[in-house]
Parts: sequence; structure tokens; C-alpha cells
Amino acid sequence: MKKGKNRVGKWGLLLAAALFVGGIFMLFTGEQGAARAQSLGIGTSGNVKLLHDLNASWMMPGEYALEVKEVQGTAMEWVYRRGSEPARVILQLHGGAYTRSLKDNGVTYRRAAVQYAQVSGGAVLTVDYRVAPEYPFPAALEDALLAYEWLLSQGYPPENIIIAGDSAGGGLALATVLYLRDNDRPLPAAVITMSAWTDLNYRRWKPAYVGDHPANHPYISPIYGDYHGFPLLLMQVGGDELLLENTLTVAEKARAAGAAVQQTTYPGMFHVFQMLFPKLPEANGAWEEVAAFIEQVFGGGAE
Repeated sequence: MKKGKNRVGKWGLLLAAALFVGGIFMLFTGEQGAARAQSLGIGTSGNVKLLHDLNASWMMPGEYALEVKEVQGTAMEWVYRRGSEPARVILQLHGGAYTRSLKDNGVTYRRAAVQYAQVSGGAVLTVDYRVAPEYPFPAALEDALLAYEWLLSQGYPPENIIIAGDSAGGGLALATVLYLRDNDRPLPAAVITMSAWTDLNYRRWKPAYVGDHPANHPYISPIYGDYHGFPLLLMQVGGDELLLENTLTVAEKARAAGAAVQQTTYPGMFHVFQMLFPKLPEANGAWEEVAAFIEQVFGGGAE
């Protein structure tokens, strides 16, 4: 961990700029941007353009509906197949370094929501949680918990809920389940993370989300958490991204605590590469793994 900390310290300011964007690699354009993206494990300008093109050309498939719900002042997007009454739900927590809202990256996560709905046969709830610097910790955690409790109040049993998140959303997914476990609340069936940001405890940079709290608090930096009694875990990460150890360390800790962990490192891949489906073959492979994992969790495939 010390070696990793030194490396992060060296690149702290660049990492701050990189994490500021929602899909993470979306900010880096031009030759200098491409070089910086590669050094951070975020991808190249070609990947940036591909994501932009995918988002620009995307339309909500006609067979799916999107409803915006407001729960105690928090906006949530509900995606489901028209004419269905899905019994299963994916609670999606978006990325964006805890500083970019769903409004800033909506198309990326609507695409992901439909993808989750297709591979699970269920509905998807994406939370537009409050973000820093205006709303530091514990705002995002409170909103994620609100969404989960709302699903329970709507009659969805915890065994029919999976919490999924990428980057900051991946860390938030882990923090949410840590909180639920610590407070004797029913746990979801599983957690899926993509390039999870689990360690916000830096020597030369204080992320805005940390606020006045200790950065090594497990609900801020789940890398410091205790994973006993945790549900099933699927943790994906790119082999060339700077946050690689954020996933590997949590997976190792969770296994040591007795949790069932499926951890996959995709060689040569960058941060949140999964969002380049369906054009990037590795992204498609990652989603195939997600689909198989969800089928295993729910026991019977799509509804």
C-alpha cells in the first residue's frame, strides 16, 4: 500500500482533474489530453470521441420507459421494460468523483441503466445523489441509503436488489452496504463495482467529498472497511488504470473476511471502460460477465 500511496501522491493533482469527469476519461481531448489520459489509465482521445459519439447517437429504446421520481427531495430515474412488472431491481450509483451529478452525465448512465435492465430482466433505479463541494460526506451516502430504503418500502425484498456502481459510485455502493450491515439493515443480494474508487485518503490532495471528516473513514474510503457478512461481490477493473489497487485491495480484504468475491482485471483496459459498449469488445465481455453474475445471484436468468 505504501508504494501505491507514493504513486498516488505524485499524480494527485492530475488524478483530481481526471476524476472530475463522470465517465472519467471524457475530459481528455487533444494530444496532451490523450497523453495525460494514458498516464492515468483513463484511455486515449479515441476513447473519448467514441464515448461522445455513443452518447450523441443514443436514444432510449422504444420498449423501455424512463420515469423521474422524487423521494424526499432526491431525484431518481426509474428505467423498466414497458408492459412489465419487474420483481428485480438494480440500484445504480453513478460515478463522477462525488462532484458531478447525474444531470452532468445523464446519457452515459441512462445507457448503462438500459444495459442493466436488459441483462437482468429487471428495473433500474439511478439516484441523482447530492454532490460536493456543496454537499460533502455524508450527503451521497444518505441519498443512496434513501433510494435503497425506498425500494424496500415499494415491496422489493432485499434478495431481489443488487447495488451497482462505477468509480465513485462503486465506492459508494460498498459504503452503502457497509452502513447497512453495521446498522442491522437487510442487505442486498449482491454488489457490482466497475473501477471502484475506494481510497480517498491522499497525502497531497483532499477530495471535496471528504469535507471535515477523516478521509480514512470506511464510509468515505471503503478500502478501510471490514467486510465480514458481506453479500456476493463482482468487482471489475482495468489492468492499466491508476485505481487498480483500489479494487484489488478491497477484493482481497473481502475474501479474507469470508465474502464470496468474483474479481476480474481486464488487461490493457482503462478506467470505466465498460461504458464504451457496444463498440469496445472488452466492454462487451465485461457486460457478459455482469449478465452471468446477475443470473447466478438471482438464480434463473432474466424474467
